[in-house]
Amino acid sequence: MAINKGFVPKNVIIDTDMGWDDILSILLLMKDPNVNIIGITVTGCGETHLADGVSIAQSLLKMGNINAPVCAGAASPSEYNHCFPQSFRETMDDVCGLRNILPVVTEPADPRTAWEFIKDALEDEENQTTILSLGGLTNIAKALDLKPKLENIERIVIMGGAIYVDGNVAALNNSQPDWNQGPVYSTNIYAEWNIFLDAAAAKKVLAMPVPITMVPLDACDYVLLEEKYSDLITATDPVAQLAKELIVQKAVGPAKESIPLPIFDPLASLIMAGNLRHTREVSLRVDVVTTDSAVDNNCGQTISTRDENIRTIDVVTGVSNIEFQNAFTNIINLPLNPVPGSIIHKNVGILLFDQIEIQDFAGAFEVLGAARNSDNTAVFNVFTVGQDDSPKKSNAGVPPQNGVQSYINLTPDYTFSNHPAIDILVVVGGQGIDSLVALQEKDPAITNWIQSVSKTAAYVAGICSGVLLLAKAKVLNSLKVTTHHTRFQQLKKMSDDEGLDLTVLDTRNADNYIHQPISKFMTSGGVHCGIALAVHIVELIMGEDASCTLASDVLEYTIPTGIAQVPQGFPAPTAMDPTNFVLGFSHINVIVADMEMMEQATEFYSRVLGFQQAWSLWLPEETCKHFGHDAGFPDGTECKVMVRFLIHPNAQLHLELMLYEEPKGDQTIHYHKTNDVGGIRHVALEVADAEAAYEWLKNQEGVQIIMPLTKGYWNPEKLSPDPQTFFYWLDPYGVQWEFEQGRPMSRVINGIVG
Repeated sequence: MAINKGFVPKNVIIDTDMGWDDILSILLLMKDPNVNIIGITVTGCGETHLADGVSIAQSLLKMGNINAPVCAGAASPSEYNHCFPQSFRETMDDVCGLRNILPVVTEPADPRTAWEFIKDALEDEENQTTILSLGGLTNIAKALDLKPKLENIERIVIMGGAIYVDGNVAALNNSQPDWNQGPVYSTNIYAEWNIFLDAAAAKKVLAMPVPITMVPLDACDYVLLEEKYSDLITATDPVAQLAKELIVQKAVGPAKESIPLPIFDPLASLIMAGNLRHTREVSLRVDVVTTDSAVDNNCGQTISTRDENIRTIDVVTGVSNIEFQNAFTNIINLPLNPVPGSIIHKNVGILLFDQIEIQDFAGAFEVLGAARNSDNTAVFNVFTVGQDDSPKKSNAGVPPQNGVQSYINLTPDYTFSNHPAIDILVVVGGQGIDSLVALQEKDPAITNWIQSVSKTAAYVAGICSGVLLLAKAKVLNSLKVTTHHTRFQQLKKMSDDEGLDLTVLDTRNADNYIHQPISKFMTSGGVHCGIALAVHIVELIMGEDASCTLASDVLEYTIPTGIAQVPQGFPAPTAMDPTNFVLGFSHINVIVADMEMMEQATEFYSRVLGFQQAWSLWLPEETCKHFGHDAGFPDGTECKVMVRFLIHPNAQLHLELMLYEEPKGDQTIHYHKTNDVGGIRHVALEVADAEAAYEWLKNQEGVQIIMPLTKGYWNPEKLSPDPQTFFYWLDPYGVQWEFEQGRPMSRVINGIVG
């Protein structure tokens, strides 16, 4: 289910022990348009027994209409035999009493082991793959032993660990008498279960040279399981309803535990998919204690250390509970992916009011009304709803000066009190919006109705000035939105007055609409922008192929693409501003001669500047053909190229190390004087303390300080009366750098010097 043209969902392998929170995570991810589940690997070292976990995973994918392999992994950990209490595992095997509502699967699971599948997937997938670890790390450690293509791992995201807070092994063990497994468990107040189950595997995975994000109890403790989450689930499809029932079972039902429970795995899943923006992350060297003891056991404890032999990983230490709640609600209530070729029927309600814009109305009505199933039945039952059943006069643009305006009477099919359930609510614009918005101060009947319908609708679309009515109803919050270009300022003021935190964008030279994956709400400009939004709704429900066919073959409509921009001066100019072509700084390219220099450069930039290796790969043969053409080499040139990306965790700066095995260029490293004309002379980095950086750098192997004419080393001096301090230096690979301190960035941005 694509959200934006050109958007590529994230490939994800879910490695799970199929506990209650794992199931919630999978239910979320099956609905998340940011995610493409390419497989589930199950470990028996966790909350469920292996065979039950595999069967449950198969049932979940069938319920979500997702065709992906499920592979069984390890039945026991690589060291010791740590396990959850038997009665606890039996409850999880039965999905907290809900196993009987899962669809029956008769097909066998994929015959490959979990680690074989992970290796195969990393070798076969075109795009990089993220591994989401929701249980013990046994399967992933075994997969890494097979030496897969590590450069094809985008990131490993681990729900596990407890850095600065207590663990939960002893807490669970001691919470019920029949769960007590003895002092190995009862005295371990330090470890978190997923790490404790196979501490040796966790230590091995954390040491691997791939990007890793850990979501420990430090972050999970911000988001506790509450019954209210079940009330927030309004979708009626099987996936949403299973999530609802499971939350009830764990929050207040028979499976409720006696200790407060974080929503562990769903939090890690939303972070992995990029649905949470307001997280606190730090880079830490995390080590794992692997020694078991019968008294005061701390096996599985995750420790932040300064040992430079331990590599750094990203650790999430805090999240927003409100943001999690909003993202969870929006995603679990998204429509379920349809079974290919299935027959779909959805109710679309369009709000009618006096002085509605007829083109806004007709555009959305025509697009949605024209969509057809494979049996030629209508996909959407499109009807109109009014506050009452009196005819509503449509208008045709701005009222003319002579006062005589053409109109069409539209009689609502239903009223607020008797309409069918609405799957998709559409609020279009028109000259009557202003009076409606003003009326809501005295009689909020319409905004109350919008609020009520929005709670249960799968999607809510605002077209043209109709977006103002959604804003007045306060259903739009912390979103990017758009409207008719003459209403930008009005919408921004309404957002400020009502505290909605809306970002108003001009989409006329872009997709014509805005729909963020985390939200059911979407907005557009007027007329043809509304048509684009309606086509997008068809795509959400039927898929991209169906929406493109409808647009080209039925509507003869060209789906727009482009870049949204912040309105300049309200309204924004209609001409494309060249500044919008550039979205941001991508990377700095450094050419190395061979693999030895590649490794030396990786070590140098890590040691001297703090860069971390992100990924590397030899470009496939077919890719090299296109690469050579795009790089400007003559036709027929043989290319063999390796690319390695390094990233700086603070500056978010990327270095691209590139090795041309073929064709070879000039193999001599050249330097320029700082005042030579032609080309970029240096790359400047802002530093906190130029003098301290200078004193440290001058002793680093491979660094050549560019000294002034006076002999000996020197200390950087301020450019009085300006406060800047800087110095230049050369690296071994032909790049001249500048370290600078004190630049008044606001003056530079405003073009003011002195």
